[in-house]
Amino acid sequence: MLAKIREKTQGIVAALILGFVAIPFMLWGIGSYFDGGGTLAVAKVDGIEISQDTYRRRLDEIRGTNPRGAENSLMKQLVIESLIGQTLLTSRAQDTGYRIGDAELAALIHEIPNFQRDGKFQSGLYEAVLNAQGLRPTEFESRVRQQSVVAQVEQGLSDSAFVTEAEITTMLRLRLQERRVSYALVSGDAFAAKITISAKEVEEYYQANPDSFRAPEAVRVAFVSLKAADVATKIETTDEQLREAYEAEAARYVTPAKRRISHILFSLPGQPKDEDVQSAKTRADALLKQIRSGTDFATLAKKESSDTESGKKGGDLGDVAPGVLPAELEAAAAVLKQGEVSDPIRTSFGYHLVKLTGLTPEQRKPYDAVKAELRDAVRKRKGEERFYEQTERFRNLVYENPQGLDAVATALGLKIEQSDWFTRAGGPGIAAQPRVVSGAFEPEVLSRARNSDAIDVDAQTMVALHVVDHRPAVLRPLADVRAEIETSLKQRKAREQAQAAVKQWVQALAQGQAIAELARGPGITLRTAQSLTRERPGDTNAAVVAAVFAAARPQDKPVVGEVDLGQQGFAVYVLEAVKDGDPASADATVKASARQQILQRRGVDYYASYRAGLRKTADVKINAEQL
Repeated sequence: MLAKIREKTQGIVAALILGFVAIPFMLWGIGSYFDGGGTLAVAKVDGIEISQDTYRRRLDEIRGTNPRGAENSLMKQLVIESLIGQTLLTSRAQDTGYRIGDAELAALIHEIPNFQRDGKFQSGLYEAVLNAQGLRPTEFESRVRQQSVVAQVEQGLSDSAFVTEAEITTMLRLRLQERRVSYALVSGDAFAAKITISAKEVEEYYQANPDSFRAPEAVRVAFVSLKAADVATKIETTDEQLREAYEAEAARYVTPAKRRISHILFSLPGQPKDEDVQSAKTRADALLKQIRSGTDFATLAKKESSDTESGKKGGDLGDVAPGVLPAELEAAAAVLKQGEVSDPIRTSFGYHLVKLTGLTPEQRKPYDAVKAELRDAVRKRKGEERFYEQTERFRNLVYENPQGLDAVATALGLKIEQSDWFTRAGGPGIAAQPRVVSGAFEPEVLSRARNSDAIDVDAQTMVALHVVDHRPAVLRPLADVRAEIETSLKQRKAREQAQAAVKQWVQALAQGQAIAELARGPGITLRTAQSLTRERPGDTNAAVVAAVFAAARPQDKPVVGEVDLGQQGFAVYVLEAVKDGDPASADATVKASARQQILQRRGVDYYASYRAGLRKTADVKINAEQL
């Protein structure tokens, strides 16, 4: 089961980390499935409380990427429903025997690349990093465990799905179906040239839509950044430290020994009988006697080996690194001297005679050759350690000196920088970070001229800011936006005229008029008698393809329809004929893809139905005033 859910869980665990950043950590025992944390409950699900801390943290995660969305009442409802569903799924999974043991949990976590340094899981920075992110070990592990258990349930439901050959045949008929269609694309540009906008229309639109022409509220901020990379550049290293690292990471700088091996195989069937085993062993013994009497190994391999591929090369398997061959062959090859041939060796493939034809000894890169790499690695490691030590001091200094950033800049040797103007939608540079934008527009920061809290931009960057200039939203003068309004009104009228023309065309086409007679002129693109399939739509607009394949089959006359293409205009189509695909023409890959598509859809449906059933029968109480 661990192997089945690993891929799903890898993505889940990454999403659990605030800001989707890497947090190295170690396991601190078994975390509770439902860690209430002793705070007010926002909901109770079959007697299990969902704490306000859990709810607030989930909202904070959303706020980091979508500050406005997190304050939306619908988003808050979606968050609490998500937590209710998660609680139900985890509880039922536990009741029915699904488990993630400590060893499995550790394996899942250790395999995540974001938790590794140089390919290895690191736990030394756990306490400092987790503290910097405001996470408790038990809480984090509990969430990983919950998501992993739920992944087991989802995998189990998906595995229970099945598909019949009849369903695959139907799917192939649809996937390979061919539809012959003619269509025209109509852009508003076809009508815009003849449209004029009066000054009165511009003024009326300006008066009726003032919010559309307000320059948004904006700020400029001073900020300081604490970065692990900058801290690392200030780290001094000694030769002693580098040599210690060289010895500690010795395996990284060693190229394992390689043995060039040839073999002769006497294969056995999957479930060999005693006589099969004895026959293969007898043949191997006989050939070994010939070899030791002077017969050439390579010549015999070409004639006698069941492994015909290597046999063509005299049994040569090339240079073989440790871990490639079956353990029995590796053990035998390890004790052979160059040119020696082993006694017959039994593996799951049969009996082998193994000859060592070459040996490349283990090689270790000298210290001087990797000294620069070691210096970078030691600086990075020590820089991260010092960075995480400084994050708490950074937080405290920002909090204790709320009227400005001079204290934190002086104490930690940081530079105070200035941003450009940016709005609640963000901006260039530091304002491209949603958490920074959210922090700049916090009421305490904006109106009371206080520092923001320390902001975790990512795992190795912390920022604090102070608003130095604030520009309220103001209505832009009509003179500044006149051209913008004229363009907008012209585009709107052109679109309206294009839509009216398309509707007239649809009526005319339904009465039998040819599309080629209607779709003429600038801004109109005509395509006739196009053969489309779902698999090969060519360069046809995706919305047109979707509409054509959603349309009913033509009976006694073509099917006519229109498609709204948004900013691109409109399309009108004439579906002339439908030809179902031939399942017999599909190769094995296409058939397998169709089967997998049905299974995936069915698995998703099973899972959705299961979740809906749990929610329908659950005893759920939501404490709305705590949301």
